[in-house]
Amino acid sequence: MIPATRILVFSIDAQRYGIPLTPVRRVVRMVEITPLPGEPEFVRGVINVQGEIMPVIDLRKRFGLAPRPVRLGDQLIITRFSSKYFALMADAAEEVRECEGRELTEAADILPGLPFLTGVAKLPDGMILIHDPAKLLSLAEHQALDEAVGQVEL
Repeated sequence: MIPATRILVFSIDAQRYGIPLTPVRRVVRMVEITPLPGEPEFVRGVINVQGEIMPVIDLRKRFGLAPRPVRLGDQLIITRFSSKYFALMADAAEEVRECEGRELTEAADILPGLPFLTGVAKLPDGMILIHDPAKLLSLAEHQALDEAVGQVEL
């Protein structure tokens, strides 16, 4: 059984997702994104938040969903993992939710083969797919992104 955990619930195309609250620093409204040369396909570019340059990961592309243009109402979930800041694009950040262990199922039990999916919360108002932000990028993707970000001047 998975222990109880607090998650930030966000949505993309009316599907709810969650990430553990621990790496989340804040949620901000969409800002201008500077494109990166040679960025991985699922990276929109970089932003500057209070002097910190960070890549913006397009979760639509990372999750294999249909692309759509960025909207001013979109939100960026600022996270810190692997000693770096990242912004995760979402349609909306909805709530912080406490999930009890009995509501959680290991992802490997029902959806094997998805490295960044860690669990599923089965709640009275629907399911939430819980992702581990630290596993959104492979080691090679981290290295490629570090090189691309290192070339940017904002």
